[in-house]
Amino acid sequence: MERGVAIRALELFCGIGGFAAAAAGTSIRVAGAVDQSPAALEVYRLNFPGHDAWQLNLENVTLEELQSVEADFWWLSPPCQPYTVRGAGRDAADPRALSFRRILDLLARMSEDDLPSHIALENVEGFVRSEMRARLVGLLSGRGYSTQECMLCPTELGVPMRRPRYYCMASFGRLEPPTLVVDMPLRPLGDYLDGSGPDGELLLAGDVVERFGKGFRVLDPKDPQAYTTCFTSGYGRSLMHAGSYLRCAGGVRRFAPEEIARLLHFPEGFRFPDRMTLRKKWQLLGNSLSVAAVRKVLEAFPGLVA
Repeated sequence: MERGVAIRALELFCGIGGFAAAAAGTSIRVAGAVDQSPAALEVYRLNFPGHDAWQLNLENVTLEELQSVEADFWWLSPPCQPYTVRGAGRDAADPRALSFRRILDLLARMSEDDLPSHIALENVEGFVRSEMRARLVGLLSGRGYSTQECMLCPTELGVPMRRPRYYCMASFGRLEPPTLVVDMPLRPLGDYLDGSGPDGELLLAGDVVERFGKGFRVLDPKDPQAYTTCFTSGYGRSLMHAGSYLRCAGGVRRFAPEEIARLLHFPEGFRFPDRMTLRKKWQLLGNSLSVAAVRKVLEAFPGLVA
């Protein structure tokens, strides 16, 4: 691919726009974005007003709707719950996998001339062992794509946040493995934190810390080796196994949504609607992408990233 030539992309399961943020400044132009969540689309449209984003349950998407975007690059971030322990690992039998199954069925039916030149997908670690991953890779190979698969965590890029994810890249052209710097040091966690004191809503009650604190991952913002665990969509609702906490002058607090957005490497200025609740912000962020990791994955497609 010739560097600098714009390529139209379709962002499926777009959420709050992790792929759109990663594509900014590249040769990729998001021509269409689709999600079924009104709240996610409200955030997306607020931050990417020039993109054509529409609400649609992809279980019911038609071939004509996908082809109407005339995109040569498809990005997919299908629901991860079918491949997680908390989601019972039901894989292809999970109703939440129906939308992804629909996309694969349509790809299998598309004429060779109408297939996108490039496809990429992100999902959780458990996807690696899934039937749906086997279907995906088998379909891509059968349709003539060259493919690469990798696991990538933001910590490998110097970001103090563990969020390992599976990525699949496919192209009718050449692919190059994303290059990583071995033993890249972590940036200080404090670089991602708000300078002002914590909002009272973020503080955990003292009795909660006393009762459950031994099971929390509580970080010292001044610790140069500190890194967060993965923030899930249950952060703020589930006390355990949903993300890390921060030690502060007032005790122990949750991370602010804006801090998590920075750890995900959304750009400065990324914002949420004023009336959106904390819990909804945490939920949307937990279902989003590491922008830094996606940007690195895009390096596999020569000419897309300057």
